[in-house]
Amino acid sequence: MKKLVLAFAVLVLAVTTPPASAQTFQVLHEFNGDFDGRLPEGALLLDTNGNLYGTTFSAGSQLGQGTVFKIDSAGEETILFAFNTFVSGGFPASALIQDQEGNLYGIADEGPGGAGVVFKLSPEGEQTLLHAFQGGLNRNPRVPTGGILTDESGSIFGTTLFGGNGNCPRGSLDFGCGTVFRLDPAGELDVLYEFTGGSDGGQPFGPLVQDADGNLYGVAKVGGDLSCPEGSQAGCGTVFKLAGDGELTILHAFQGGLDGATPQPGLLLDTAGNLFGAASRGGDSGNGTVFKISNDGQYEVLHRFTGEDGSTPNGALVLDEAGNLYGTAQGGGTEGLGTVFELSPAGESQVLHAFTGDLDGAFPLAGLIRDAAGNFYGTAARNFLIDQQFGNVFEITP
Repeated sequence: MKKLVLAFAVLVLAVTTPPASAQTFQVLHEFNGDFDGRLPEGALLLDTNGNLYGTTFSAGSQLGQGTVFKIDSAGEETILFAFNTFVSGGFPASALIQDQEGNLYGIADEGPGGAGVVFKLSPEGEQTLLHAFQGGLNRNPRVPTGGILTDESGSIFGTTLFGGNGNCPRGSLDFGCGTVFRLDPAGELDVLYEFTGGSDGGQPFGPLVQDADGNLYGVAKVGGDLSCPEGSQAGCGTVFKLAGDGELTILHAFQGGLDGATPQPGLLLDTAGNLFGAASRGGDSGNGTVFKISNDGQYEVLHRFTGEDGSTPNGALVLDEAGNLYGTAQGGGTEGLGTVFELSPAGESQVLHAFTGDLDGAFPLAGLIRDAAGNFYGTAARNFLIDQQFGNVFEITP
């Protein structure tokens, strides 16, 4: 397996001030809901030639089980692959990564084993299944979530929502509390950690990030402080560090309320070793937060959403050279359909775009990517114009 490079992907939330007039919003592509695909739920990947790559959760063929697409620098869209659950996996909802030869790698929620896949896609559109997770009445790792990353050896790291030895019943059955896994270049799967659903958290959601020493960082959506007051879930979730020897350290267990709850996938690790992320719940009015964990372990809430500036932030953030953070929120804004926002180092926020559901779409479920010129690209999962609820790819220029 060749060395991979991570997508520049990211997500986030909105703001407390009116939209900035300097920004220009444009739709680069509208999905037609047929062979073109529908419901782009994952973040985008931008290559060195200015091409965008992503996935749609459904449609793409008569089976309707999702696509991998490319939009070139001229705005032309190409469907690179259409999924078939029983052969190649199906229903992808996460960002892709790319190696130096142009091969794409990703995950899908379903597959021939009944519990998701890790796949490789050549530039010519030839797919290889690197691993098919196995379902059934067991605690095998299953349902890879959020995205994957790789190290210099070519190993792929990710999380599964279920599996492992933790006692996490789902309905009347116990499928485990989730795992962190490594897929080596030979295709062998190794479970690095099994969550218990207790103080360590449960139901981890990728992608993970890795520091120079090989430590992995991620979030678990539940567990941690089991007395958390946010809803009926067992615990408000955790931010964790997993060392190379398998030792797990909890960097923060969310307390609910002003502290935040239910961290979203995709942490941002800066060059100083600080972590940034988002929690989808909690804050001043239950609309979520943006937080920072410093390199010495101090947790700080940077922003609490009001609903007008966004609600339910999605996860990882984009950081520019001046220290500003950017991202998306699934809801909130002027119409309650989501926002794109900027958060300054001083904690001041502004809405770069509030979605209306018409030509601009609605519900940005993934984060942003940023090019060298400072332009942002993202996806909106829906478009309510004339009932065409298939989603789009958009660009915001500064």
